[in-house]
Amino acid sequence: MRVSVLLVALLAVAPGSAQPDPFGAELDSLREAHRIPGLAAAVVRDGETVWAEGFGVAEVDEGVPVTPDTPFWVASVTKTFVGLAFLQMAEDGVVDLDARMSDVPEFDGLCADLVAVGHPLAGGLDCAAPITVRDLLQHTAAYDRGRAFSYNPILFSRLSRYLEWAVNDSTEIEGGPNELSRQIESRILAPAGMTRTSAGMWDRSKMDVVFDMARGYGVGEDGGDWWWVQRPQPKRAIPGGAGIVSTARDLGRYLVALDAGTLASPAVMDVLLTPPLDRDGRPLPYAAGWYVQKVDGERVAWHSGWDPEHGASALVMWLPERRLGFAVVANGEGVWWENPLRQAAVERSAFAQAFLERFVR
Repeated sequence: MRVSVLLVALLAVAPGSAQPDPFGAELDSLREAHRIPGLAAAVVRDGETVWAEGFGVAEVDEGVPVTPDTPFWVASVTKTFVGLAFLQMAEDGVVDLDARMSDVPEFDGLCADLVAVGHPLAGGLDCAAPITVRDLLQHTAAYDRGRAFSYNPILFSRLSRYLEWAVNDSTEIEGGPNELSRQIESRILAPAGMTRTSAGMWDRSKMDVVFDMARGYGVGEDGGDWWWVQRPQPKRAIPGGAGIVSTARDLGRYLVALDAGTLASPAVMDVLLTPPLDRDGRPLPYAAGWYVQKVDGERVAWHSGWDPEHGASALVMWLPERRLGFAVVANGEGVWWENPLRQAAVERSAFAQAFLERFVR
């Protein structure tokens, strides 16, 4: 569908985004500049949501306005939930972080295929190395295994099959709620009060979340003309690297619960944000499902999400020393930026910069 000047103007003043505050106005301006149909964001501080707003539309043809309670596909932000759930399960003896992935059916074949076809994510990958669950969780499977970071969402997604194999002696994750979905719901979503969030889309008690989920869009261009292209809905299972459907307000509740330490023991929370070290004793940029870096001297834990196939992007940021957090979700690709595969560079995000300028600097 081609976008007219009139439609763009209408989206700019859609319900929920009319006459926004300065921070909201900046986010809405970024939404328009990055050609995102709809976007929602929330800021939490000292244990409560201090700001939440929605902009644009969740469905272009129908003009459904976005609110802070509109569910979005959050793509790789899911990894933060997986990281926490795996650390919780490891503490309870459900999983073994040092288990070798080669023991899981089909893993060796996947690894070999990535290398054989020269996949960009196969750089530095040695399939004969003793790759562990921990390596997948921390993205340390390649190069100097266990001591070097290289982001690999394909391998990370195999964590759901490992969990299914470890608990149910199966690697099947399709066709209904899988073990990862159940663990995330019981260990994170329910305790955090995230009633508008679903781990995958098979939970019948969360069907309203799936029904209300914003449709994803890409951008088509021809010369000076452009239009939004509706993308297909994601698969219903949670494969591991993606699969969470959530709202800006619920992601704020997640950050509040993390900040309060109510989701896990102090030992788990410490590991959650403690990256492994390289051979020179320097911390890598990724811990257990979270990027961790310093920005202007502040420790920032974060994760982005980007899914061009389904038209979605997202970002969560957490500054634990300040008890401050930010979440933004979108039904277009524009929140994403080209973060390097072997670095953490949230400062390159325009949305992160807007948040930092308003609430930190």
